[in-house]
Amino acid sequence: MNQNELKWLTEYAEKSGENLEKLIRRRENGEPLQYILGEWEFYGYTFKVGKGVLIPRPETEFLVDLAKEYCVRGAPVFDLCSGSGCVGISIAKETLCSNVIAVEKSPAAIKYLRENIKLNKVEKKVNVIECNVLNRKKLNSMVKYNSFTSSIVINPPYLSKSDMDSLQKEVTHEPKEALYGGEDGLDFYRNFFDKWNVRYNPLFACEVGDGQAQAVCEIMENKGLKPKILKDYSGIERIIYTIRGD
Repeated sequence: MNQNELKWLTEYAEKSGENLEKLIRRRENGEPLQYILGEWEFYGYTFKVGKGVLIPRPETEFLVDLAKEYCVRGAPVFDLCSGSGCVGISIAKETLCSNVIAVEKSPAAIKYLRENIKLNKVEKKVNVIECNVLNRKKLNSMVKYNSFTSSIVINPPYLSKSDMDSLQKEVTHEPKEALYGGEDGLDFYRNFFDKWNVRYNPLFACEVGDGQAQAVCEIMENKGLKPKILKDYSGIERIIYTIRGD
């Protein structure tokens, strides 16, 4: 535990009335700082987090940047695998889209998603759909989708088996279903592009794991797409996206 974490825990203990020593022990036992504090910042906004939901990370903010640049004014944005809602809610706050459709299958994550919608005062702009994004038949029965106007952003599970076997202790507290993408980490992408045709969407953007960009691009190219790669703050090829007309 570093000095910044100790400072955050001290401030939280003073504000909440919780015992600082107990908070420190929780952190030293590997519980994520974000779970202990109960919230974390993403794109300048505050989001409630805890057991059962993925912790927002700064590299994912690039999905919001792309939506700001390419989503169609007055048209919807689909935030698939929404989790805490940090991406979709930030897009709702930062863009002139008509609304955000936040699709998530985990009841535990949806609890935080709904809390964060209220916390960030976007009840009129973010709609929650409880559904597996790979179940297109069910999803189509629940929400109207027009690929010519709707943009799509997604941060799916993409860790491989070897990644999961070597996780930092803190990350093991996060939900496996939001992390594990199969033996090589690419299961979700294969299934997704078999079920979704994103050729005509104004924007499609997804996050990928370190070293996966080329493999995901190949999957997309085999579907006739022309993906682009965006590097994160560390120079890692992190975001794959397509723009209609390219």
